[in-house]
Amino acid sequence: MTETKPSGKFIKIYRKSEIIFKENSLGDEMYIICSGKVKLTTVNKGRELVLAILEPKEFFGEMALISDSPRAATAIAEEENTRLIVLNQARFLYLVGQQPPFALYIMQGLCERLKDRWADYLRMLAKASEKTSPPR
Repeated sequence: MTETKPSGKFIKIYRKSEIIFKENSLGDEMYIICSGKVKLTTVNKGRELVLAILEPKEFFGEMALISDSPRAATAIAEEENTRLIVLNQARFLYLVGQQPPFALYIMQGLCERLKDRWADYLRMLAKASEKTSPPR
């Protein structure tokens, strides 16, 4: 495994294909992408599924800070020298409490994800309904 290079107080740099965290692990940090890309994956029935490719200004890993739950996916650097801002819970709570634009940024991102997941769910329901409906 390659060693993550620290760069400044709150920045970490990852090499291409380096694992940032693994699905089901416990975490105490969230990340905001400064540069590069991050792939989020999960394993279902023995197959790796790509959930998302995140780009600069997007964030991930926040559920570990907000709900104290295990990681829902594996996060992997998709590009060489992927630079991430790393926020532990204390920094996150400070920013949410003291910087309303940051709190709004997080809420908007979460709402967008919820909207996307709801649309995915409705598409899955429609597809399942097509398979179980009798032909006309």
